[in-house]
Amino acid sequence: MRLQSVGVVLGTPAAEIKEGDFLMWNFGSVYKINSIISETAKTLTVSTSPKGKEGEVYTQKFLKTRLVCILQS
Repeated sequence: MRLQSVGVVLGTPAAEIKEGDFLMWNFGSVYKINSIISETAKTLTVSTSPKGKEGEVYTQKFLKTRLVCILQS
């Protein structure tokens, strides 16, 4: 997959997201997966926070087939 201002990166299905993973988005922004809130047959709902700003918490919902960029630790 291709991210704006970053280039071509490895895309992984959102179904493989685990707690503690880091996701990279367009322009190099990085978010940490704090927890997996709920999971259905087709979707995954997670709690995230921007790297370096752990006080800000967001909820994101993904289709399990959606490609995301999971950073390797």
